[in-house]
Amino acid sequence: MTRGRLVLCGSGEFTRAMVDVDRGILADIGARRAHVAIVPTAAGLEDTPKAWIEMGAAHFAALGAETTGVMVLNRADAEDPRHSAAIAAADWIYFSGGKPGHLVDALAGTPFWSAVLARHREGAVLAGSSAGAMMLGSRTFHFPDGLDDRGIPRRVATRAALGLLPGILVAPHFDAVPVEWWQSSVHIWPEGQRMLGIDEDTAIVERADGWSVLGKGRAMVFRSLDDHDVHRSGALFDGIRVAEPSRT
Repeated sequence: MTRGRLVLCGSGEFTRAMVDVDRGILADIGARRAHVAIVPTAAGLEDTPKAWIEMGAAHFAALGAETTGVMVLNRADAEDPRHSAAIAAADWIYFSGGKPGHLVDALAGTPFWSAVLARHREGAVLAGSSAGAMMLGSRTFHFPDGLDDRGIPRRVATRAALGLLPGILVAPHFDAVPVEWWQSSVHIWPEGQRMLGIDEDTAIVERADGWSVLGKGRAMVFRSLDDHDVHRSGALFDGIRVAEPSRT
């Protein structure tokens, strides 16, 4: 594989739940002191981006890596060449969680996203957790009316995403959402799309021969709610194709 690996997390970025996962990825990078770029774009409508960067810096410092916080919070930031320059030497680019619709709006078609793809094509790991994972499908769920007191979306729709995983709709926090909610959302799945459910504190890591499930939970690939495959922690599965990053 000439480009870097993709990593999708159901949740748990920069927490103890991901220590072993991230230590393994850093070991595979092989740099004496890997450089991780932390990008909190998905939280750009909130007051948490600096907290995400601080949390990521502490997490990766404990694992022996250097970090750079890249404050691309909106589309204007993603047009700023200084932010593209900030990831030019990154070994790993990590998008944390927040709002998937805002993330796609901020990045799609921008110089910064082109720089991310270029660096990924050159070998950098590209990771996304929660909303950061959702943006990688060809479509993403989005929640126009926000979340209720339980953290469950009041209303859900789908929209175009950034398309690195063709035909895939990523569903993080899968085990935290009631089965009844997933059943009620089936009618909005776009035709021909499969849903990739990833439990909380769980990651899938791309390998040369498929995807490895790491962490405490499962990854599930749904053709429909009644037709799906379950892959538990430690499993290796295939069947999810990655689009080669565009040069434009």
